Amino acid sequence: MLVVLGSLLFGGALVSCNEGDPAGGAERPAGTTTQAPKTRTPAQSATTGSTGTQTASTAVAPPIIVMPEPVNFGVVQPGSTLESEVTLTNTSERPLTIVSAKPSCTCTTVDLAGKVIPPLGSITVPVSMKTNRSIGIRQAIVQMQVAGYGRFAKINLVAENSWGVRSIPSYLPLKENRQKPEQLTGSVILESVDKRPFSVLSIMGEQPRFVGFDPDKDPPRNQYRVSYDFSTVGCENMPPFWIVRTDHPKAALFDVRVRHDPCTKIQPRLPMSDFRSSAGVVVPGEMVPIEIVFKKLRRPITTVTSSNPMVKAFLSDQKPDGRDVLITTMITVDSNMPKGLFMTTLTFGDGALTAEHLCYGWIE
Repeated sequence: MLVVLGSLLFGGALVSCNEGDPAGGAERPAGTTTQAPKTRTPAQSATTGSTGTQTASTAVAPPIIVMPEPVNFGVVQPGSTLESEVTLTNTSERPLTIVSAKPSCTCTTVDLAGKVIPPLGSITVPVSMKTNRSIGIRQAIVQMQVAGYGRFAKINLVAENSWGVRSIPSYLPLKENRQKPEQLTGSVILESVDKRPFSVLSIMGEQPRFVGFDPDKDPPRNQYRVSYDFSTVGCENMPPFWIVRTDHPKAALFDVRVRHDPCTKIQPRLPMSDFRSSAGVVVPGEMVPIEIVFKKLRRPITTVTSSNPMVKAFLSDQKPDGRDVLITTMITVDSNMPKGLFMTTLTFGDGALTAEHLCYGWIE
């Protein structure tokens, strides 16, 4: 079984979780994981009708113990693939047949259908989780329907997305809602999660504005305070993301959300899992895949264009799962692209509606 969280694959199936931030609000933990179901026997799960026929009780969960519970991958790098195993133990004296298994987001085909857990026995299931590129807590619940039982057995998966360098706070609070006053200047802390020293090389393609640190005199640190100033930036030019370049091996190029309502509020006409993608450090001429999950599309995505003439984009692959679609777009950067930060807006269309997606990268 293969499960991917962020874009989620389960048994070779694509799964997508709603992890976007259309209103520019703070990331919220998905909540407390569901506890393992209480063990019951098949006899306890059935009720007898007037004809004497047994039917499945909607109030009883199958006698399956899932270990570990939850599958906790801990703190991981966004966009990483994680692997583990789950053991499903049948505590009853009858075989249990798994009719279907569906993640809490979406799925296509799954390979658990028809699997049988022997009486008082166990089966081991490989699990792989792929997170998307948004920071914060990520959680999924895989619901297994077992023959003869009205409730689901559940596999809980959880991970915390975090780059090797994080921002404190995790966003720039310029104006979190329309009732609050603007705070167009301020500072944040950039610190390494592993506490190793690193260097902040660039912010938005420019020299960082350090507070209490001189990069020409002081040795690298594991924490910096850097300031920002958007007081001269018009609403139409205010960036929704603050892009940071460091020499940390797990945070080469990442972004910090800029929250200003209404200037950076994101409201795509085509719902998607992420509203920006980091192409990372790019070699001109090479094709770089950009993966985005589009949610509940009424029509297929047929076009993609790039706002930057030096960045070419084309649709490479589409993997529908019955409700959502994983779209892979390939981008290439012109050999004459100047060194440093580059950005482009990818505009996707379905023939009636369009949606924009920020893509950025770095040329050495």
